[in-house]
Amino acid sequence: MEGSSTPYIDTPYGLLTEGGRWYHVREQDVKEYAGTVLDHVPLGQLLRWADTWIESARTVVAWALPGMLWSLPVEWAGGGAVLLFVAWALLSPALPSLLAVRLVSMLDHVLAQALYYVATMSALAAAEMYAALGVGLLGFVLLRWGVLGGAIGYIVRPLRRVLYPLPVADQVLRGLIVRVALKHRLSLPQVDDITENILNNLHSHQKSGTDDT
Repeated sequence: MEGSSTPYIDTPYGLLTEGGRWYHVREQDVKEYAGTVLDHVPLGQLLRWADTWIESARTVVAWALPGMLWSLPVEWAGGGAVLLFVAWALLSPALPSLLAVRLVSMLDHVLAQALYYVATMSALAAAEMYAALGVGLLGFVLLRWGVLGGAIGYIVRPLRRVLYPLPVADQVLRGLIVRVALKHRLSLPQVDDITENILNNLHSHQKSGTDDT
């Protein structure tokens, strides 16, 4: 188990993070297939980045919504925010950039978002854009509480299964491992073995009846 800042549990079916997300690869398997990567970035940090990136649609839309409400009619802004959420949730697992995940980690700060919304909603109120103000406040609550993500998940999850060979958490973790290897010019000759191992653990997990992915 990693330090208290990024706890995870190594189980026979894979890694379970503090947020309740499963990664269908064991700690020992990651060390075996990508040990050189872990010399540069600890597994706990990779998992923290992966958790953040998986939820990045919420963060991106939260920061984009006030600007959309300021520049677009309310209906267009609300619809655009939903479309942005869906598009980002579908495409982001294929593009886990190290720079982007660090940026999203900073933007996901609750205090930063709260101050941002206080400033932008005050500006909308001063401009007497009350409909936009209402949508902005409602959108912030729905995004932060995960209501929007949960509702849209019924659309996104089946599409993700079509788009990606792995569950989204494993897809993102594998992508981050590859990105770190490329950044430090590391060789990962067993990268395909990681994918095979993930699929084997996933099938075992599903048979056990405990998989929640």
